[in-house]
Amino acid sequence: MSRWEGFEEFVQVVDNGGFSAAARAIGVSKSHISQQISRLEDRLGARLLNRTTRKVSLTEVGQDFYQRCNRIIEDLDEAERSLSSLQHEAKGILKISAPNLLGEVHLVPALADFQKKHTNMEVELSFSSRRVDLIEEGYDVVIQLGARKDINVVNKIISRTRFYVAASPAYLATHGTPKKPFDLKQHNCLMFTHLGQSKPWQFTSSKSKLEVSVNGTWRSSSGNALRAAAIQGLGLVYLPDY
Repeated sequence: MSRWEGFEEFVQVVDNGGFSAAARAIGVSKSHISQQISRLEDRLGARLLNRTTRKVSLTEVGQDFYQRCNRIIEDLDEAERSLSSLQHEAKGILKISAPNLLGEVHLVPALADFQKKHTNMEVELSFSSRRVDLIEEGYDVVIQLGARKDINVVNKIISRTRFYVAASPAYLATHGTPKKPFDLKQHNCLMFTHLGQSKPWQFTSSKSKLEVSVNGTWRSSSGNALRAAAIQGLGLVYLPDY
């Protein structure tokens, strides 16, 4: 037996002034209403209603219980309205992780527009190239390069990216332009690092894939820092097309 059984019937009897009217209001039989009220009174060990052939009135205990029941029902109604509102209106904290260069160039403007349209949303944006654990760290969205094999999250490809080797005109004028991937070994390469380590630069063609281990005097975990260093003529940089 539910501890809430009889609550609504009791309130309906009081609000509608009788058993018959309460039964019509909630679409049940009068006998059902009477049975539920009797069970409620037995469970509480108190008479809630004075019954006569002409009218129904509250006992002193019933008056207090009615007020408390009303507050409970109002809270339940408010909870339902609040849930309905949440389903139709974006609200809460949106926690996102993304690579710094992609995030700063593309995601920040998009999220700014999003928040202007959804003023009840809060945005928490972290820039990281590491493989984030969505569940453990509580992220709603993680954008990163490469495939994930998590079984508890939804994976979706949003874009395909190419990497390019680039340099400033000043650097190329001084040091020359590499013609082949292995020519990069003769140049100062600005390297992206993750957890203190850098990866070889990869090149692909329709027939093969090639990796070149490069060296240089500038390392950073920030794509923006690498781009800025390349613009200043410090060396060659290997960055995604976004």
